[in-house]
Amino acid sequence: MTPSFDDLEAAGLFDPDAPDAEERRVLLERALAAGATTDMVREAIDERWLHVVPTRLAMLGGSATMTVEEAGARVGLGAEIARRLWDAVRLTGAGGLECNEDDVAVFEFYARVIPVFGEEETLQVARVHGAAIAMMADAEVAQVRSLVEAPQRVEGADNVAVGELWLGITSEFFTLLERAIVRLHRHHAMTTGRRYTLWGAPTEEATADVVVGFADLVGFTALGHTLAPRQLDSLLRTFEARAVGTATSATTRVVKLIGDEVMYVSGTADEALAIAHALVNDPDLPDLRVGMAAGRVVTRAGDVFGSPVNLAARLVATAQPGEILLDAVAAERASDALALEPRGARDLPGFPDPVVVYTFNPGAG
Repeated sequence: MTPSFDDLEAAGLFDPDAPDAEERRVLLERALAAGATTDMVREAIDERWLHVVPTRLAMLGGSATMTVEEAGARVGLGAEIARRLWDAVRLTGAGGLECNEDDVAVFEFYARVIPVFGEEETLQVARVHGAAIAMMADAEVAQVRSLVEAPQRVEGADNVAVGELWLGITSEFFTLLERAIVRLHRHHAMTTGRRYTLWGAPTEEATADVVVGFADLVGFTALGHTLAPRQLDSLLRTFEARAVGTATSATTRVVKLIGDEVMYVSGTADEALAIAHALVNDPDLPDLRVGMAAGRVVTRAGDVFGSPVNLAARLVATAQPGEILLDAVAAERASDALALEPRGARDLPGFPDPVVVYTFNPGAG
């Protein structure tokens, strides 16, 4: 039951003599009009998000009415697997009432997947979903805060105005976003299926024979001490954009961006070298170095693992600025027209035998 304003005042949530009483009054009235409970209002005040209570209710619906276990039970899931799924998608709470009717849909999907994949593999899929969506949400919220809310605050906007801003953005933005995400997901699912086919990856095991590449910005730690935060952010944005923009062939994928480093995989050495060539010669980026190795990797949860990954990471760590290093397997797979030069054998940490290394001169490619 939605409380009255008098109820909130009696609960000590409104002080008419406080300096911000008028702003607080408006925010409380809007929260009540949106359907907030006393507990939600108290939590919002304690955590300083009273101005976005209407946004929260518009996004997630009303207050929690059931436990995670009860929500899972609605679709036939046991208490333990329901809790593990909720944890896997990164929505871990403190117990008690955490879900409402709309949250049952989360459990319904995974309940359909479990008979096909099994519990443990379904939990792994849920972890991937949770991680990807959490990253997406973090990027969205951070951008709205810095690019939309911050300028409003500078111009003197109070919490009432900022609350209206967030409600307006989310009411229009998320409807369109959810439609776009569904479509993008379908495109990427088909693209991924095509890539595995082009790789010749076996269906009976999660492996693929690929070329793994690591490219990183040289001296990034030192740059972090000399560049202003905005300049550092701009550099990372440019690096990420260039990395994604170069890995566009049907057999190539950027696996992950780790600050000053990108990891990618490709079906051919020529395509992997083309990416390295473009990044090393990009005039908008500082010095880069690249390490590449080829062989069979394990593909799991959107990531790749195995000896070629470890070797490529070791090679990039030993490369000089502007240098592209390859192991012998990747070099053997490159076209004869590409200028590769032997650099002898090197002792690399974690590898018992010296590793034969080649270098590629982008200017000669």
